[in-house]
Amino acid sequence: MPEKKNTYLTLHKNFVRTDIEYTDRVTGEVRTFNSVTLPKGTVIDGVDVSYYQFSPMFVNESRYRGENYRDIPLLTDREVWLKKSVLDEDGQPVLDERGKPAKDIVRVMPAQIKEALDRNRSEYLQSLSEKARGAREGSERLGNGDRRAAQSRESIAM
Repeated sequence: MPEKKNTYLTLHKNFVRTDIEYTDRVTGEVRTFNSVTLPKGTVIDGVDVSYYQFSPMFVNESRYRGENYRDIPLLTDREVWLKKSVLDEDGQPVLDERGKPAKDIVRVMPAQIKEALDRNRSEYLQSLSEKARGAREGSERLGNGDRRAAQSRESIAM
């Protein structure tokens, strides 16, 4: 069986920007690119890559997750360069020796990004279910307390 040619990442549309226009410096032609920002809590090989960005060639509406999600096809055997601006303690960009903003670059394979996103999503959903369980238990306690309060009011009225 042949290897899969593409690895598909699925992210919420809030993490994906499409058709960002820029002017080509050489030709003066207006072109577009896409940008994907990795969500908070994304960790690859022990390195926190939260808010790192990359520019995929294609971004499509998700086939399976609905209109609020985007599918990003990446070539399985091609490295993805995740970039993030380096900021000083005041939040200002640090400049390199050429006077341009310095970038922190992490090179990873698409499968590593997919695994990290899947792990991050499952941890997030697990935390949501724990919060829901806590809310359910709290509402049950309140519900039991209300019954007791109603019973005590009835006994006073009699």
